[in-house]
Amino acid sequence: MEEAKISLHGDFDNAAHNYQHISVKPAAAALGAEVCGIRLSDLGEAAFAEFRHALHRHKILFLRDQHLSHEEHEAFAARLGPFAVDAYTQGTEGHRNVHPIIKEAETRSKALFGGGWHTDSPFLAEPPSITMLRAVEIPPYGGDTVWANTALAFRFLSPVMQDMLRPLRVHMSAAANYATQAKVAGKALPFADEQQKSEALEGRFHPLVRTHPETGEEALYVDEVYAVGIEGLTQEESRPLLDFLRRHITNHALTFRLRWEVGMVAMWDNRATLHLAANDYDGFRREMYRTTTAGTAPR
Repeated sequence: MEEAKISLHGDFDNAAHNYQHISVKPAAAALGAEVCGIRLSDLGEAAFAEFRHALHRHKILFLRDQHLSHEEHEAFAARLGPFAVDAYTQGTEGHRNVHPIIKEAETRSKALFGGGWHTDSPFLAEPPSITMLRAVEIPPYGGDTVWANTALAFRFLSPVMQDMLRPLRVHMSAAANYATQAKVAGKALPFADEQQKSEALEGRFHPLVRTHPETGEEALYVDEVYAVGIEGLTQEESRPLLDFLRRHITNHALTFRLRWEVGMVAMWDNRATLHLAANDYDGFRREMYRTTTAGTAPR
């Protein structure tokens, strides 16, 4: 099969690719596609290779009616690569790599885990590459997830702006988000352990424009939650630039919104996307489970 390489100078293409073993239906112009007619737990090697190609091409894939168990979820995620370290939770009993993301019906808060535009754990030296999320219980309305294509966002910038951004390094830290969430909750938020808390709050400097290690695409590495500054710039200097890039990335034309169903599974590439969980379902329970795949240091 051809590699999932995308021309660095051509137009982005989210159109369907002609696969032999899987059926993929694009869900939006910028990114996102539904994979139809397969069970993840039964996917053979040839179909899995096409699935990985489609994930790189479309950035986020979703499948209906999977109803995976923790065992099946963990087993498929392991095929994507080694598991990443999760800074916030220690997983479910007997399945330490499967992490619960649950909002109870009685929980009413303006702040929600995953509620701002973000990429998963960018404060780590080697942030996760792929996230896999499945829905067990969803509200009757609300609770959607929205993704933005950061590779397409970079391509839509002028060449002069692209050249200006390439040498810059962004400071990714959980400190600002941790303080905000703690104020809303009225208590300190948990981390998996103190070492991970220290690492998350200190953060890391990463390239503001990163190159995808498998597709060669350049993508903006800026989000709303964790990007707190730019190396060598004051806060006053970096804030307008970061704010512009956030608005640019999350332009509706560059996004895809998913309405969850019970049994649905979604997977996305953190190296070329941001995502946001909509907090618009107070009074209803939402139960999801997540795994993350280890990544490499952004380059």
